[in-house]
Amino acid sequence: MTSLLFQTDSYIQAFDATVTALDEENHGVVLNQTAFYPGGGGQPYDQGTVHLGNTTFIVTRTRKIRGQIVHILAENTSLPEINSQVYAQIDWERRYRLMRTHTAMHILCGVIFRDYGASVTGGDMPPLKGRMDFG
Repeated sequence: MTSLLFQTDSYIQAFDATVTALDEENHGVVLNQTAFYPGGGGQPYDQGTVHLGNTTFIVTRTRKIRGQIVHILAENTSLPEINSQVYAQIDWERRYRLMRTHTAMHILCGVIFRDYGASVTGGDMPPLKGRMDFG
């Protein structure tokens, strides 16, 4: 079971971890702990890097697959071995922009509900942009 570091520290940017499983179908790795958010609840997934010695793996997406958080790596790399000790970093600039956008959208939801009684029925949230549907 992966320890979800983002649940206890939303400002964590880097961490050490161990590769516990490989997802060859999706070209990804599972770590014993992660600060990478897999997306959900309207919040987009994290991206970043995983470092093993002198090798840097680009994390292009993070997804929850079959109950595990999978860090999907760029296709042009091999996968690290199970039990490899890695150093991982989220793309902090992207994460922080998403955090700011997410907060602003919650404020907007509150104002629209308070003033018009309308609830959110859908939306989209790229970094520093957003769209919300109300009904």
